[in-house]
Amino acid sequence: MTTPVAGFALRTTDAQEAEQALAAVFPRVHLRAPREAFQFSIRSAAVEHVAWTDHTLPMAGTSALDEPEPIVVLQLRGDIRLEHAGQAFGPGPVLLDAPQRATAAWETARTSGFAIDREYVRAVATRRTGRNQPSHLFRSGRPQGPAEARAWKAASRYAAQSLTEGSEALSSEALQRSLVHHLVLTLLHAFPNTALDDLRRGTERVLPPVVRRATAYIDEHAHEPLTVDDVAAAVHVSTRGLQAAFRRSLGVTPGEALRRARLDGVRRELLAADPGETTVAAVAHRWGFLHLGHLADAYRRAHGELPSQTLRR
Repeated sequence: MTTPVAGFALRTTDAQEAEQALAAVFPRVHLRAPREAFQFSIRSAAVEHVAWTDHTLPMAGTSALDEPEPIVVLQLRGDIRLEHAGQAFGPGPVLLDAPQRATAAWETARTSGFAIDREYVRAVATRRTGRNQPSHLFRSGRPQGPAEARAWKAASRYAAQSLTEGSEALSSEALQRSLVHHLVLTLLHAFPNTALDDLRRGTERVLPPVVRRATAYIDEHAHEPLTVDDVAAAVHVSTRGLQAAFRRSLGVTPGEALRRARLDGVRRELLAADPGETTVAAVAHRWGFLHLGHLADAYRRAHGELPSQTLRR
């Protein structure tokens, strides 16, 4: 069963209602504008790991976003100035990742962009490099260059159109996951980050095509009852050949990579869950962990805490 795209649209002259609508996508946002001339419109759409919004404020005002929970990537338009982590931005693309407050002031503004699950981005970056990446992995809020900016613009436009137009790109959960995965890979290519640093310094070898295809397949299907044989068949190599390729390139087996992908999936779901409405056991079973003791040991080695501690955050 395909999970439908969640979305809403709003036009209002109530500043408090506007702030609440923005906070649904960007938690801990604060909006300040004159009440007597206030106007606001917003469209939003979301699938797992990604929310998109487009909102317009045709009057002067200011806003602040406390330490971003998701990674926020915006396209700024109009007479606007945004400051974050010692950088100042005008119209154009900007990424907010550092654990610091972002502030903006404008005369008129139209802003569109994405809030992307931080743990999902970190997990993709970790598996692409074979090195454990930090939660805050981006070094700059600006694209690396004009070519990277164009690549991000094209990927983000396609994702936004797919989310808002109900295109064939989102007709199944597999296609939704593929769209989100492509958006995140483009993000990692476009903006300076630690994963690119690792690859460029040569601390990790460039992965062979079969390993890249296999890790991407694992990323997209880890929540399913997947085996190493299934992964090998999907990338058209023998299981033995896949084992050898993973050991040479990443120093781990495909089974270990699949297990780590599932542990990362458990963590993402626990972080997003309401402790009053779900349990560690329920999440664990959805990701293929039937023995909670074994999960707890593996989870603590991977993430430095027990699953129950993550759920209570």
